[in-house]
Amino acid sequence: MFGQVLYTQWKWARTELLIYVLAAFIIPVSIIRIGFSYADTYSVRSVLEVGTMAAAFFIALALLAAFGLAWRPYILDSGLKHVGPLSLPISWSHFVRLRFLAGATLLVIPAVAVWFGGLLATASVTIPATLHAYPGGLAIRFYLASLVAYASAFALQYIAGRRAVRVALIMLFVVVAGELAAQLLGYPSVIAAAWDTMTNWPGPFSVFAARWMLIDV
Repeated sequence: MFGQVLYTQWKWARTELLIYVLAAFIIPVSIIRIGFSYADTYSVRSVLEVGTMAAAFFIALALLAAFGLAWRPYILDSGLKHVGPLSLPISWSHFVRLRFLAGATLLVIPAVAVWFGGLLATASVTIPATLHAYPGGLAIRFYLASLVAYASAFALQYIAGRRAVRVALIMLFVVVAGELAAQLLGYPSVIAAAWDTMTNWPGPFSVFAARWMLIDV
């Protein structure tokens, strides 16, 4: 059963997965090569700044891949009133687990592409002797980050259902209203405190605040 669910999601997501793979190859190479053409290769600081630009792209790609793989299957099923999943000889909870595992498995594809893209990007330039390339570590971090984002989007979608967008907007409104109230009453920033809690270890999104560096000391 898992194989069938995985194959179905692969058919739905193969076009966007191809886009993620191409992006993981082309964009890092472009950023590194263009950045190195303007950076002073003898300056460690300038080279690290180029690596930071590449890191920002990888974070954005992880979020894009995660949300795409989490939301598309549900939207397609919802358009057909979930007739396919409900007709299967398994419980709904078991189907949801299979769908989650299928998406988590497909996320391995862009993570591997990030690894190869990082290898290609760092092989196309001369890195100062004091710095090193970490395409493997970056690929692992990419997968963990995309998995966290995927789990969050997946949970919101399958708990809230068609009201997921509405729930997300309500949550955003509550955060903004809380921030405005805190500022008016002279209290510390609610958003800053929440961000620190979620992105500092052991916060659920601490992987996003970690050091995403393709080239580092």
